[in-house]
Amino acid sequence: MLFNISDLTKRYSDRTILDIPALSFKKGAIYGLQGPNGAGKTTLLNILALLEIPTSGIVSYKSEPVQYSEPSLQPLRKEVVLVDQLPLLFTTTVFNNMEFGLKIRRIEKEERKRRILKGLEMVGMEDFAQLPAYQLSGGETQRVALASRLILKPEVLLLDEPTANVDAASARQIKDASLMARREWGTTLIIASHDRDWLYEVCDEVMHLFRGRLIGAGEENVIFGPWHSHKDSLWERKLPDGQRIYLPGAPGPDAVALIEPTSITPLTETKRDASGANILEGIVSRLTLEKMSAKIVATILIGNLPFTVKLSTQKIRQENLYPGRRVTLHYSHNSVKWL
Repeated sequence: MLFNISDLTKRYSDRTILDIPALSFKKGAIYGLQGPNGAGKTTLLNILALLEIPTSGIVSYKSEPVQYSEPSLQPLRKEVVLVDQLPLLFTTTVFNNMEFGLKIRRIEKEERKRRILKGLEMVGMEDFAQLPAYQLSGGETQRVALASRLILKPEVLLLDEPTANVDAASARQIKDASLMARREWGTTLIIASHDRDWLYEVCDEVMHLFRGRLIGAGEENVIFGPWHSHKDSLWERKLPDGQRIYLPGAPGPDAVALIEPTSITPLTETKRDASGANILEGIVSRLTLEKMSAKIVATILIGNLPFTVKLSTQKIRQENLYPGRRVTLHYSHNSVKWL
């Protein structure tokens, strides 16, 4: 394993930000981190980038426990690099910004130039080398920050919401360039992103963080409260478009429900049960081929709330599902887990 984490906690004052009993990352794999704002994704990335020290627990890198002293951390930080969600550049040219990390690593001048031009090419910015960094747009800044890390040929590339604040063209360049690092150098990628369709498409494993804890397998639909008591021992949650979801056994109004994507069935013909309690209506927004299972991950919008459904290609053909198609979702009461 490249990283091994055991009994990790991170606290600020009396607030626990992370509580992870065990977690590991294999060399050369691509991992996705999902979760709402405040779930602990950025803190976990900072700990993996060796920029923050855990409150307790052990982080091992290449089978050796990390020693939190500057002489021990400096060589490791040359192998593990982070691209922040809002990166900052020096007030100099793009070329000089990108050269900084290479100089620290004592790369020869001609090799520095070669790598910088290659990095700019990877993110589609070949003509930007001599432009002052302060003239860049947000998307361009993110692409330069990524290129600056890529040319270091890191062992581990950590990406914190890399496409959250950029235009569509920049987002595509960032995605393509990130994956190129794995293809060319075997770089391990750990990506925190709300773009779960992309994560399912490219990741070997997707994990879900909630309130600092890993929950489920990263695929579940996460439904937050408030929940209200309903008849027949069910709990009710009103969705953004006015529909209601009914589930049994909520431990309280602020509970969080996890629903397995394989337990949800989309049908293009409405077939309600007698109570109508396990029916939702929505629109297919995207179909993605899941890398590991070769199944199709369908994103169904209920109002503006996305539900993830995992289907076989046969089911996709049988129901003639495509983006924009209106569907009825049937879900099983027995598939819910509560947090």
